[in-house]
Amino acid sequence: MNSNSTHLKLKVIWLPKLLGLAIDQIIVTTPNSFFCRPLTTYYFWPKTAVWEQLKLELDSAGWLTEEEKIRYLNLVSDVINEWQKYKDIDKLADIKKKFSEVTFVEVRG
Repeated sequence: MNSNSTHLKLKVIWLPKLLGLAIDQIIVTTPNSFFCRPLTTYYFWPKTAVWEQLKLELDSAGWLTEEEKIRYLNLVSDVINEWQKYKDIDKLADIKKKFSEVTFVEVRG
């Protein structure tokens, strides 16, 4: 990451009956320093229209390029499609390898 630049990070909570998705903004301040701030809240599929909600929030971030918005919305679609196929939590290790640019958040309970 370049210093004084901004990046996005898709975060996923993968559960057998719900898929939580949120996007963080990663702000790089120096080559060795950065901080994260939530850009969106978590939305849970299939209870909410996650893709549409995230699109609204990304559209309201005027500093994002159209290419960045499309890239992350496509990534959201890919993760949702994968979850619909493989809700089984035992496959999560394989899913993490496939989506190495995504942060998978563990939920303990």
